Amino acid sequence: MATKTNAAMKENEDIACYFVTKHSWKGKYKRVFSVGNLGITTYNPATLEVTNQWPYSEFISITPNIKAPTLNEFLITMKKGPKKTDTMKFSTDHRADVLTEALRFANQFAGKDFQSKRFNAYKYHWSDNRIPTLLQVNQSSLDQVDPKTGTKLVSYDYKDMEGFAVISDYPGGVAVIHGGYNRLHIFALEQRDELIKSVMETAANYIGIAIKQRKEPITIDQATAHKMGKYSTDEALTSYAEFSVYKLTPRNPDPIRRTLCLTETCLVERDPATYNVVTAKPLCDVFAIVRDQENPQKFSVEYVKGAIRTFTSTDRDALIASVLDGVRASGNRDVHVKMKFTSRGLRLGPFTVPVDEEVESQHMKFIQSPPPNINFEMAVERFNSNISYSGLLHAVTQDGLFAENKEKLINGTLSALLDKEGDQAIISSENLEAQFHALRRLVASKAGFQAFTRLPKMRERVGIKVVKALKRNDDGVAHAAIDMLNALMQPMHDDYDLRQEQLNKASLMSSKSFMQNLLNLFKNHV
Repeated sequence: MATKTNAAMKENEDIACYFVTKHSWKGKYKRVFSVGNLGITTYNPATLEVTNQWPYSEFISITPNIKAPTLNEFLITMKKGPKKTDTMKFSTDHRADVLTEALRFANQFAGKDFQSKRFNAYKYHWSDNRIPTLLQVNQSSLDQVDPKTGTKLVSYDYKDMEGFAVISDYPGGVAVIHGGYNRLHIFALEQRDELIKSVMETAANYIGIAIKQRKEPITIDQATAHKMGKYSTDEALTSYAEFSVYKLTPRNPDPIRRTLCLTETCLVERDPATYNVVTAKPLCDVFAIVRDQENPQKFSVEYVKGAIRTFTSTDRDALIASVLDGVRASGNRDVHVKMKFTSRGLRLGPFTVPVDEEVESQHMKFIQSPPPNINFEMAVERFNSNISYSGLLHAVTQDGLFAENKEKLINGTLSALLDKEGDQAIISSENLEAQFHALRRLVASKAGFQAFTRLPKMRERVGIKVVKALKRNDDGVAHAAIDMLNALMQPMHDDYDLRQEQLNKASLMSSKSFMQNLLNLFKNHV
């Protein structure tokens, strides 16, 4: 067994964590499986204490358990002393995600039996140009590499790959179908068939998934017409709001002019000179909008699968308000505006699906009594990273009623948030925003919504908190406070009680000074 505090892992940061089941001779039990920047760690989910840790120099391999009857087991092998090795077995519903994240660090593993294959190719660019590129088959992804600098430009993860389509009238042409909505990335290369075969074999062996080649080839006209997959239609690409922005990207030293277009279903980037579509991202995949605190023109869009796109605009806040409304109108209730980028390593699972009920409950308990190795601010940040902005998913039982203990847990968490809030005049704007975001997630549930008038002194304490927040004259904090109030006035949960909604509205509007503060805020921003 690895030592609990490995000296080589002192500076390790969790990059991606998953709630998994460990299979051992003692039986099956839950663990947090972390892929870090320096190695692999397992934690006890109830205390977040390290149970095992291996720097990548001691870590040999991570593979799907092909012998298992279900597609959810994986095996890890690591060094045990100078000559021996040890193997452990885990299972999770997110096996492909765990393997993908871990294999991004495969070049640091002790076992280096895999040889990447490289193929010279041309990328069919949105400007109709053919750009020379290198395609590299790695254990977890097909990477596009700059042939001049060797820099990785983009990774097409196998777990998000929907297959290949051969392009019949384009010599060496192949479309990589990727992203969950049949987006086509078009390439041409002499060794096309070898590339397809290599990707299929690698994805099966290392990620445990089958990638297929479409039986029917397509033409280049069909490929370009359907390049954005199911969002290639006029309806998906026709804007109802457009903004002139500059895009900041590591690929280019200088900002690039773009027209950012909001449609019914997508956020579309167009080239202002030609009005060509550069890319389109579905609104359902937007996770959050990060509003930069230092630069009044800068903002970033975070997507559920990890992509981040950064822009500047002279009309930033109006743009953010439009995008926020558009994303919510499309049915995505989890989008929110924040000051800090999301620490993806704090979430116990992918951002594409909600976390397990056990994870949700555990993070409420952490706010009430944080384990020894994390403080209250970190407990709040962990809670926000794991709980959907639209509210607790497991707040009610299957019959639509809440279990008494769940209601008690929600009420206890609300009380703890207000008890431990700290001096509201001196805590940082980021921490205050995070507290409002946590309150918002709790009051979006039925129990939290009712607690506003039922939990002793909650109404007064929330009212004072909001008034103090508005006096900061910080737009980011004010927005978080108002968005939380919205969830108290307009139920965010199903099967809501109209009487409770009326009670909440009456309570909020009963204080004259409170209403005056709100009116002043609206007056200053209209």
